[in-house]
Amino acid sequence: MNNRYLNLVRRTCTGFCLAMICGGFTACKDDYDLDDEGNYPSWLGSSIYEALKDPSSLESSGQSVLTGTFNNYVRLIDDLGEAETLGKTGSKTIFPANDDAFARFFANNTWGVSKYEDLTTDMKKRLLHSSMLDNALLVEMLSNISNGSTSVLRGQALRHTTALKLINNINMWKKSDMPENNKYWKKYYDKGIHVISDGTEPTMIHFTEEQMTANGITTRGDNSDFEVITGTKYDANEHSAYIFRNKIINADVTCKNGYIHQMEDVLVPPGNMAELIRSNGESKLFSRMLDRFSAPYWNTSKAQNITKTYNDNAQQLGQELIDTVFEIRYFSLYSQGVNYEKNKFYDPDNIEEKNLLSYDPGWNTYDNGSSSAMYQDIAAMFVPTDEALEKYFLPGGSGEFLINAFGKKPNTKENLPENIDSIPMQNVKQLINNLMKNSFVGTVPSKFSHVMDAANDPMGITLDVLNKTSDGKYDVKIANNGVIYMLNKMFVTPELVAVSAPITLNDNMRIMNTAVYDGQSSSALGLGLNFYAYLLAMSANYAFFIPTDDAFGQYYVDPAYLNESQPRVLRFTYKSSSPYVTCSAYEYNPVTGAIGDLLETVPTTEFQSKLVDILNYHTIVLGSGEKLGDNGNKYYKTKHGGAVIFENGTVRSGDIVIDGQTVVPQIEKTYTQQNGTSYAINQVIQAPQQSVLSVIQSDTQFSEFEKLCSWHFDTADGEDFQVKDLMEFASDAMITTTATGRERYTAYQTFISNRGLTQNVNYFNSYNYTVYAPDNNAMQTAYGLGLPKWNDIKAIYDQYKDTWKDNKDNEDVINARNKVLAMVYEINSFIRYHFQDNSIFADNVIETGDFPTASSDTLGIRQKLTISGGGGNITVKDYSGQSINISNTFKNKLTRDYVFGDWKDTKKDQIVNKYKITTSSFAVVHAIGTPFNTHKVSTDGNGKVIDNGRYDFKWAGQNATSRLAAFRKKFETTLYKLYDRDLQH
Repeated sequence: MNNRYLNLVRRTCTGFCLAMICGGFTACKDDYDLDDEGNYPSWLGSSIYEALKDPSSLESSGQSVLTGTFNNYVRLIDDLGEAETLGKTGSKTIFPANDDAFARFFANNTWGVSKYEDLTTDMKKRLLHSSMLDNALLVEMLSNISNGSTSVLRGQALRHTTALKLINNINMWKKSDMPENNKYWKKYYDKGIHVISDGTEPTMIHFTEEQMTANGITTRGDNSDFEVITGTKYDANEHSAYIFRNKIINADVTCKNGYIHQMEDVLVPPGNMAELIRSNGESKLFSRMLDRFSAPYWNTSKAQNITKTYNDNAQQLGQELIDTVFEIRYFSLYSQGVNYEKNKFYDPDNIEEKNLLSYDPGWNTYDNGSSSAMYQDIAAMFVPTDEALEKYFLPGGSGEFLINAFGKKPNTKENLPENIDSIPMQNVKQLINNLMKNSFVGTVPSKFSHVMDAANDPMGITLDVLNKTSDGKYDVKIANNGVIYMLNKMFVTPELVAVSAPITLNDNMRIMNTAVYDGQSSSALGLGLNFYAYLLAMSANYAFFIPTDDAFGQYYVDPAYLNESQPRVLRFTYKSSSPYVTCSAYEYNPVTGAIGDLLETVPTTEFQSKLVDILNYHTIVLGSGEKLGDNGNKYYKTKHGGAVIFENGTVRSGDIVIDGQTVVPQIEKTYTQQNGTSYAINQVIQAPQQSVLSVIQSDTQFSEFEKLCSWHFDTADGEDFQVKDLMEFASDAMITTTATGRERYTAYQTFISNRGLTQNVNYFNSYNYTVYAPDNNAMQTAYGLGLPKWNDIKAIYDQYKDTWKDNKDNEDVINARNKVLAMVYEINSFIRYHFQDNSIFADNVIETGDFPTASSDTLGIRQKLTISGGGGNITVKDYSGQSINISNTFKNKLTRDYVFGDWKDTKKDQIVNKYKITTSSFAVVHAIGTPFNTHKVSTDGNGKVIDNGRYDFKWAGQNATSRLAAFRKKFETTLYKLYDRDLQH
């Protein structure tokens, strides 16, 4: 048997023996009772301690040899009382360096020590325990993770917790060590403070071939992921493993109580990302920015335990006792500890969530969400050097505007630290979070093109933007919880160049700021939006109107109260504590515009929907490169389908009258941003206060159309007439109750009661529409073409209303019923054909093309209108081929059909959330002097006229009886289904 095979067998057997001795592959502990001779195979060799004291002792057992002497490492073991532990049977894995490596360490280190005698006890503990695992692990086992009690996941682990205890990581910080830009540290300036970098155990990062292969981390070729990260080319022939950036040069040296993996250099614990950014000397400015999110935190149980353990040891050693040990914590959306809501960590003053970091960069055992994630992945940060941040903030840099806006001193290099301190927390958070990534595995250099910014667009990271060290290697630092890529340029966060940026940069836009960022985490206002993310789409082109805080202090008509006995207006106010926005209601007279007394402070749950509506109403999505007014247009659709009129430095939609004066929002300032334009305005844009029905009812020229839409019947005084009875005469199925709980005939209503300003259009479904309202002349034209009136239908019904149910098989009854059904359909089709999907405005440049209407033919196909025009006019071509020009003065009337409240509680006979804007539909109304016609003259193959273009075609001419019967059959198989679908809206 050759030596290589023998060593493999021995290593495998060793792992099995040690595992059996210790009760498994993980969580092993020492058991000195098994240390007697004969309890382990003779070929296991000496103990770890003996092997380090005399490396030659391993040669007789056929083991891999250790290189050099280990006197310094043995002194660490002796001085810290670990000789017995490492000299007995147990379960340890250590990563020592030889004396030559220690000589290099003493010649160049950041600890300020030049010889062994300079090491403090804490330094010794960090060197020894950071290079020790409390498990016996071969190098090939480092990447394994337990997968239940009997199996493992191979190639997944990236790190393990070390034997370094928290009490060995306590530091005494003086004023010079503490942040100078953070109020939570200032009270300790005079007396100092004992801190630990984090309350979770430090970890060891290891790169093994199996782990890298399993996770797509490249090792071959120039500038492989491995080479960029560690600064060394990977030698595939050696199958080496690395701890941080330190190579294992002699692996799997097997001892009777564990394994020795000799390191090329002394394994110095790097600390977590926050520590490494603070101490590396290249990122002082970025560290200063992080400092603003830190605080010394005293976690009762943990801090007491750490303090007690430290003091117990100190008392035994005759050392000075300490009062309290604090953790250094960072305010973040994701941090360690189960005592915090969803692992969030707030500052002692309960900082707004919009000002929290993505995660805690000082969290030693950072994980990205799953139980095994701590082992499988670490975080990553792209950290600009001081020089990169100077280029960004100083004059000429793209971040100069931040210093100009908030800096307290001239924008010079000397003043830069203090000027950066003056930037609001939210903006600093935006800068930092854009550079924080939750997965190292997902951000290795070969995956840089997939690294996204805060807007979820490619960030643009390449090797060219990585800083390089003096030896020409890429400047990459590996902390115990993440990898830090040092950048030679600053990457601008989209949040500071998007249309939403002004709300974070202006102290007079705090209400919009709060509303936009409300959905960033668990929200104070509960708007249920992620509006900040929507506005970060850098590929979009927005126009974003921003009412200032002063504008919110003006009056805004509450549409939900316009039908109440006491209408009211609202005023919004910012406050410094959650939920940050308050709302007050005042008496309002819609006729005079007079403002009365304060009514109440409106509950957050009631004004939520109004704020959501305001956000939508103030956001417009434009075409690529388009700007408001560039093409001479005035009318623009909002995000939710409403419309605003933009002209002469103003923007408006519905009119609001205050004290007899119509108030129109004025544009106070314009901001050109990378994904559109923002406008500061001095008044909240008011939505229209008119519904479609109220617009039609407000002008007598539409009286005939309104009668048709409203099922107007001329009845004699005292006559007991029920529309439902007439509809049943048209078809028995008309009174069938559908799954919606409504009877089928209600689908033929144009306007229905639906908790709005007035009755709402039955055909609308939370979209935007165009209504072409025929004036009285147009209606007379339609009647002349045979369009029935409701009275025409009633006249037929009256002949049979008392007898038809007993004579359903009578031919006259059948024909009369068929004719009434056809007439109902004709009226319904005529009305619906004047309600079109999509709001089309008579503007300089208009939207053209074919647009569906609410009308469907007997095959269920939506009937369309063809739109063209411009220069303030619209031309509509209908199915009959006629073109109608809309150029009169009654056009572009903006309307809104609201639905208020959630649902009807029949037990309490009240609407739940009665004053909530549940949904709405927007429409623009134009008057037309010629009616649209869904019919045109058509003939069959023999030249016989099938459709003469008249509305009465279904009962005119020969064979009317058979044609009406055929119509009923088609109607009941097709249109009922269609209108049942409409009812579901």
